[in-house]
Amino acid sequence: MPLPQAALGAAENVLVKAEGNTMRITITWVLHDDDTSVVTVPNNDTTFVVGSTTTSGFVISSSKYGGSVDTADEQARFMTEEMQLKGVEYQYQLIIGDTAISRGGLIEKISLQKSGSTPVTWKATLQFIVGDVVTISN
Repeated sequence: MPLPQAALGAAENVLVKAEGNTMRITITWVLHDDDTSVVTVPNNDTTFVVGSTTTSGFVISSSKYGGSVDTADEQARFMTEEMQLKGVEYQYQLIIGDTAISRGGLIEKISLQKSGSTPVTWKATLQFIVGDVVTISN
């Protein structure tokens, strides 16, 4: 599929392969209260680290979460407020622990499920689509 429609026609086309070679990584885990924050901001840059996942594109205010994201409820709030995809200009790097699996792409979907009464249990699922995020800027 040629994109975008341009005044110079085919000379400015970017060809997009719409099907095939798709890799999705789905990770499911249980959120639990932790003794320390599960989110760190190395060197106060636009990278934050969540457990085994490194994501870029956001600056996390330490005061927003009281200086720490350690309870399961805070972790769920962080995922819904900070990790939600808000546009194609955001790119993510998914690094899975000590497996040496590292891929770039987009967070396609985040699901949270809360169950139980005491203790309350949060189950989180992250669906990640692998690829080089290409956007057009003016």
